[in-house]
Amino acid sequence: MNDILIKNAQIIDGTGAPAFKADMAVKDGKIVFIGKVDGGKIDASSTETFDADGLAVAPGFIDAHGHSDLFAFADPARASKLCQGITTEIAGQCGLGPAPVSETFYNVYEAAFKSLGAPVNPKCRDFKTFGAFMSYTEKMPLGINLAYFIPHGAVRVAVMGMSAEKPSAEQMIAMQNYIREGMEAGALGLSSGLMYAPGIFSDEEEMIELCKTVSEYGGIYTTHLRDQGNRVEESVAETIRAAKSAGVRANVSHNKASGKNNWGKSASTIKMIHDAQTDIQIMHDAYPYTASSTVLISTLPHYLLRIPHQEIIAYLNNRENRSALMDAVYNPAPDFESALYDCGCEGILITTVPVTKDAEGKTIKQYAEEKNIDQFDAYIKLLTDNNLSGGYIGFTMSQKDVDAFITDPLCMIGTDSLYVQGIPVTHPRAIGTFPRVIAKYVNQLKLLTLEEAVRKMTSLPAEFYSLPGKGILREGMDADIVIFDPVKITDRADFEQPLLPNEGIRRVIVGGKTAVADDKALNVLNGGTLRPSLKRK
Repeated sequence: MNDILIKNAQIIDGTGAPAFKADMAVKDGKIVFIGKVDGGKIDASSTETFDADGLAVAPGFIDAHGHSDLFAFADPARASKLCQGITTEIAGQCGLGPAPVSETFYNVYEAAFKSLGAPVNPKCRDFKTFGAFMSYTEKMPLGINLAYFIPHGAVRVAVMGMSAEKPSAEQMIAMQNYIREGMEAGALGLSSGLMYAPGIFSDEEEMIELCKTVSEYGGIYTTHLRDQGNRVEESVAETIRAAKSAGVRANVSHNKASGKNNWGKSASTIKMIHDAQTDIQIMHDAYPYTASSTVLISTLPHYLLRIPHQEIIAYLNNRENRSALMDAVYNPAPDFESALYDCGCEGILITTVPVTKDAEGKTIKQYAEEKNIDQFDAYIKLLTDNNLSGGYIGFTMSQKDVDAFITDPLCMIGTDSLYVQGIPVTHPRAIGTFPRVIAKYVNQLKLLTLEEAVRKMTSLPAEFYSLPGKGILREGMDADIVIFDPVKITDRADFEQPLLPNEGIRRVIVGGKTAVADDKALNVLNGGTLRPSLKRK
């Protein structure tokens, strides 16, 4: 007897091949049959039978860029992912993550981690190696499957704290040893966040030397670019050079052209990625929104991020520094992607902050008007009152650029969401990214076929990230499956009501167990920790 029998399905197998009509049987967490059950080749009896007539059946979607490693401790069910059809996530992105840590710099790490707005698990202190973190997550009940990058930021803090200095030969070896241990433990590779501290202190040479260690294991380098605005082309070029020099596959995270001055640069950066294919495999991922979202501390100029948090707060509270700070953020240096310059206070929407809860869901301008204070004073108040913690949404991108990224054949889909169940305000990408791609780019704009869109969400990331058993509907593959209405599927979350649920996700199956039924999560935790099938050199 089968565990699940899906009948009369429109099968979209994830490869990009045309859809076809068939039945599908699932048993013991695997797809055991695709065809017509009335042909007598398989037992048609099943514990659960679902008639998918008129519905699309696809591999479970793979979130190519997520941050669930920051939130799975507090929200292991990950219903926000499941209700999009996501069954697997590539986590540990942007150089940010829970491991590794060192006792010497743990307090520095904890302060930096809290500035992300992520809940700090007391167990983090025990993650002295990346393998210790991986072992812990293997025992955790999870709603989705997670594969992890080693975060460069955590590695650097473990060795150097928040030092802005170039690493010594001994420090470089120590960082390489952390990375080597993590690769042995089953990591995907190395992620960097070169816009954030301590990533901003790392030069190209450092990243090349660390990526050479990743290369030994056939791993991948993925990066939040040093600059996604005025110097986005130079930053993509830096990534390509690093990948070529180290001999690693690479990925440009949440690709964008930020700030009106840079709208249209998608054409050149996409061309750069395609041209690089002759020497190295390099991909990119994107989300289908014109607004980005990150941590509030990243709006500060780089010279402030070089000092301890309490010294930053003291600097901000000293009004004698106000003129220099305003000049730094409104007339930014070439290597500083200033959110206040790109968005203005009217274009920065506060999401989650730990103290000034009355600011959540308001722009800095609205918050200033409510408090009857100057907009720049409101900006400083939000930073200092919240001990530099919290997040924001910035409206920085053009729709034309977003469309170009999403529809590019080398672009995967990622949520980049920083969300835990119960947060009242978030970027709608945390809820609606994957249904939005189908609703907008397949059904509305007709820029992608349904088969192409599904491939971007399934086999493309599964192949690039070397995830065995994932991304394709085929006999013997893992039974991670999403069943959706290809016409009615849509996202409803927006910037005013970011938690509105999607419509059209009829079933999500993780490892052979139904986890979502008719757009509602069933609190089934059948995911787990994944290790890629990398080819060691």
